[in-house]
Amino acid sequence: MKTSKSFLAIIVVIFAIFALIMQIGLQKSDSKNDVLFHYTHIDPDSQKLSAAKFLLANLPYHYSSRNIATVDPRLEEWRRETDLLLHNLQEKYGYDKIPRNLIDSIRTVRDSLLRESTPPEVTLTTAIQCDSSLITAAFLIRHIDNAFKVWRTGRFSKNLSFDDFKEYILPYTSLRHYGFITNGSHLNNLFSVPLSPDSAANLTEVINRYNHTICVQRNLNGPTRRTRPSGLYDLYVHGIHECTDIAVWNCNILRSIGIPTVVENVVGYRDLTGRHYHCSVYDPDSNKWHPYNPESSLPGRFDFQNPVSLNVYRHLFSAQKNTPYFLKSSNEPIPSELSNPCIKDVTSHYVKVCKITIPLDTINTENHLAYLATFSANGGIKPTTWGVIDTKTKSITFENALAGVLYIPVYYTRNGYDSFFMPFYLTVDSGTPEINEIPYIDNDTALESLILTRKFPRKESMKRVSEGLVGGRFLASESHDFSKAEVLYTIEEAPLPQLKEYKFNKRGKFQYYRFQSPDNNPHANISHLEWIADNSRGYNNTAKATRVHCLAPSDTAKVQSNLTFVKLLDKDRNRMTWATEYDGNMQTDPGAYPNITLTLDEPQEVIAVRLAPLNADNGIKSGCRYELFYWSDGWQSCGIKTATYEYIEFENVPRGKLYWLKNHTEGKEEMPFIMENGKQKFIYDEIINETE
Repeated sequence: MKTSKSFLAIIVVIFAIFALIMQIGLQKSDSKNDVLFHYTHIDPDSQKLSAAKFLLANLPYHYSSRNIATVDPRLEEWRRETDLLLHNLQEKYGYDKIPRNLIDSIRTVRDSLLRESTPPEVTLTTAIQCDSSLITAAFLIRHIDNAFKVWRTGRFSKNLSFDDFKEYILPYTSLRHYGFITNGSHLNNLFSVPLSPDSAANLTEVINRYNHTICVQRNLNGPTRRTRPSGLYDLYVHGIHECTDIAVWNCNILRSIGIPTVVENVVGYRDLTGRHYHCSVYDPDSNKWHPYNPESSLPGRFDFQNPVSLNVYRHLFSAQKNTPYFLKSSNEPIPSELSNPCIKDVTSHYVKVCKITIPLDTINTENHLAYLATFSANGGIKPTTWGVIDTKTKSITFENALAGVLYIPVYYTRNGYDSFFMPFYLTVDSGTPEINEIPYIDNDTALESLILTRKFPRKESMKRVSEGLVGGRFLASESHDFSKAEVLYTIEEAPLPQLKEYKFNKRGKFQYYRFQSPDNNPHANISHLEWIADNSRGYNNTAKATRVHCLAPSDTAKVQSNLTFVKLLDKDRNRMTWATEYDGNMQTDPGAYPNITLTLDEPQEVIAVRLAPLNADNGIKSGCRYELFYWSDGWQSCGIKTATYEYIEFENVPRGKLYWLKNHTEGKEEMPFIMENGKQKFIYDEIINETE
């Protein structure tokens, strides 16, 4: 019996030594077989083994564009001190009741390190590397163990299925190619205490704690002065944080503490440029996914209709076989927007989608795929969803189309894209989607001249701002407090987004002039204001008046009258350079205040004002270079011209087309339009109204 026990003890010791050797070897080994061996023999666990196989099988689809190679020790010490400060403040005041003045005083002291002439930095790897060449067996084992710990014990994830766990808790990254790979165990050590998910009343409170925690971390340290991105360290300072950075770190941190989270992105917007990344979190209480913007909103408070979003894609760790990456033919190019093998279209989770079929009689291609593209000011089109070509029926079916969107069907070749069907939009009547042609478009070969005044329609919000000025009055007084004042002019119609002159009904010499906004809308939403006097008065406090805007050739006669008038300058000359009503920027105004006052050195006569309401500055601008395009199997250029006034004229333009006016000088907002009786009608302003 003693011999048997001794033999067993020897076997245990030998196995322990072997396990220790293996663990030491894992720290140096890059062999992923070591991970499988670990969960087969050292820590036998069939689920962990399956999870490891899941990660290893999908590693080839993931790569990193940035990772930290070395860290200045001062930077890591600075981060540790921030964590300690945060912990002490939260213990004393709670996560959302820390006095702001206390945070400000701490920041004044801590900011000294980052104000040094050589702030502590990180060294980044610059080469794009496949994750399988970066991640060690030791990294994966540590990460997997943490994921299983929070899944099996965490309040918000313990009821999650194993398949969902593998996608929404287990992955070490939440966005293919982002980089800055960080172990979930490390993130758990940093954030499990300040976020304390198991003590939260609900999921919303966990996200609220996260938002407050990141805000306090940054406020404790102030703005970054480092010259390059620093991954996790950027969570501790204010700076330019893209939506990708914000979403990725929120997702990775929440996963590390057992909150099922995923990064999603809106591929684009119907009316606007750009795309957006956000997070969505799974709530086991409601059995639903709730989208939100980390650091600034809470789950469920995400509006896909304002502005109107295009397709929404979820970023998964596993490769999705129904993506263009796998569905394309061997030589078929894929548009970059949809080239990720790990995306899943989840638009139907949030808005209503339409299934439509389009004929392909005109296609002569070996491609497997075609796309519904929308307009994009950056490049002309943006593919948003795909369909598989059916060669037998010569058609293509799109499963995730949206109503109320201008669609341009295209397929891709090595020379770019080709269109195969007319531009159209969908409406939904009684649940059946209907394809609609764009009106006022034909095959007319005649040429004409177009006079254009805008590149983008007026926004409804800006119209409301302008309407809010109705009832506003221009006053004059001999006293600075306007206790006795004369009404010189009252705005009776909403001003258009252009610089226009308003002649006063009364005249006289006064030292004080004021625009007083209406009582029901106490906001001085005027972006450009000039107090006009007759040049013959010989006043010394004057400057050249800005000419009124000319929206047609017949308006140019107004330019001559501009020479007889000047604008008066305020007693405080500096104010005329920085005040938002005088800075020449159409997109700024003193709207936080109810009035604008002109103070003169002595009484002088103001006979009129030239003003423009706050607006998005999307009209034609003198001095800007514009290019006009029309759609005919692609965007065809009509040439480039520089605007002299607030309109621009293009001659010999094909009639009856879909047009696009591009400003090459400034601005991003542009929208296709048609012409009706010589007037522009923008596609999302007066053509497409159905968005269901």
